[in-house]
Amino acid sequence: MVRTPLVGAFLLALAMAAAADESTWSAASPHAQLARDPALLPKGKGMLFIPTMTLPIGNEPKFQVFRDGREVRSASPGRGLPLDPGMYQIRFGSGNLSQLIRKDVPIFEGETTLLKPTWSALVIDVIDRTRTSVNESYEIFDESGESYGPGFGIEEERGERVRTWILPPGVYSVVRLGGSFATIDKFSVQLLPGVVTRRNLVYDSESGEFTSFYQRPVLHALVPRATDALLAQTEVSGSVRVNTSQKTAGDNLTSANLVFQLFNHTRYNTDRHFASLRLLVEQGANWQEDHELQKGIDRAEGRATYIFRLSPRIGPYLRGVVSSNVFPSETRFRIPRDVIRTSRSGRVDTLRGITILTTAPSFSPITFREGIGINSRVFRYFALNTDLRLGVGSLQELYKDFYEISASSKPVRATEFKSSSTSGVEALVILDARLSRLVSLDSEFDILLSSRDSQEWFFTWENRLRIALTSFINLDIIADLERTQGLRRLASREQVLLRFSRLF
Repeated sequence: MVRTPLVGAFLLALAMAAAADESTWSAASPHAQLARDPALLPKGKGMLFIPTMTLPIGNEPKFQVFRDGREVRSASPGRGLPLDPGMYQIRFGSGNLSQLIRKDVPIFEGETTLLKPTWSALVIDVIDRTRTSVNESYEIFDESGESYGPGFGIEEERGERVRTWILPPGVYSVVRLGGSFATIDKFSVQLLPGVVTRRNLVYDSESGEFTSFYQRPVLHALVPRATDALLAQTEVSGSVRVNTSQKTAGDNLTSANLVFQLFNHTRYNTDRHFASLRLLVEQGANWQEDHELQKGIDRAEGRATYIFRLSPRIGPYLRGVVSSNVFPSETRFRIPRDVIRTSRSGRVDTLRGITILTTAPSFSPITFREGIGINSRVFRYFALNTDLRLGVGSLQELYKDFYEISASSKPVRATEFKSSSTSGVEALVILDARLSRLVSLDSEFDILLSSRDSQEWFFTWENRLRIALTSFINLDIIADLERTQGLRRLASREQVLLRFSRLF
């Protein structure tokens, strides 16, 4: 049987559309979106409708409509676009002009042309080990080694959104910004037509590298459909590590490390409102042969943020953070020691011949941080991104039976911490500059001005300059400066790191 080119093209498009997995979308089905679209079809015109696969509308790149080689309109997917009848070329997707997806689409009077997705969507969340979103940059390459440009993590407390990549189906590689396609430090992902692929890209702040790239778990029952703006996700994870080593005397030494983590993230995101609630409980224990089980990591934190968007660039914010420990902390001595313990009231006790000293009970200290003010996006370009937050903030550190140990002295001294509270003007300036494709600068300055005395100002200032010397050698210059409430002096940290991203 002979098929005309038109019939063949139709069957090919039908087969590709059938491959779309709408269960991966956070948006409704194309027909459901079209039914809810408020755009009216004027008399004498037709309608073009390109559905969005992810929410909210505006996360995906805009598409351009050309007629006779001239751009006539542009719009975001998920919204109907009235057009005069005729033949048009649609250009859309991520990347530069030559990389955009192009389709020829006819528009008929009084009819709606629904373009079903045969392209792919990719959503990448850049997070750290505590699952907090971080503003770190990466770059995407296709199979031929052609770059589709940089991608950015977000600062969630600023109400930013993770942007969606729209790409032709295929295999892509994700590398650190400024890295080479030839590096072995890259992660690959296969994109299918009509499918939304979600990945978490994990950043290690100590090494400055991406350490893992894995599928973000999504429960289909919780995937927001249509106009749903609320998304909640809970994850429970754990790990067990057992090591056995051979001593020189011939005996084996066995040790184990246990880690448990409970994480919940609830987010409400619309064009006007952004609210985020993060709850994290992370516990760990260490055990070594001939030793008792000891506490490892111990952290419990709740973080809430609300931003009302007066416009895409500015809006008031309200934030609060509470963090503490769950289990008591202890200091152990190999041989019995005398300890002089000084309480907050000034009373001095002498503890003689002890091997274990409880330095902090459960939930001590408890740290609170609150803030309210204006969040503004000053610049948002590839070369320079600057955000400014200005408001009123407060900080409280509540200590109960919390002691600082000075083990170097004889006898050992333990001094009880006093609770403290301060408030004032808070300001946060975040800057990331891409000086070139190979040079970038990230800087974040967070300060709380609690009085006119500059000695009472508490701040952190983190700076990192990255220079790609060659395709496989990078130079990182790190300079951090801080003064915290518990440590009323300047503390600095500087590092110069030379990294190789290829093995020989």
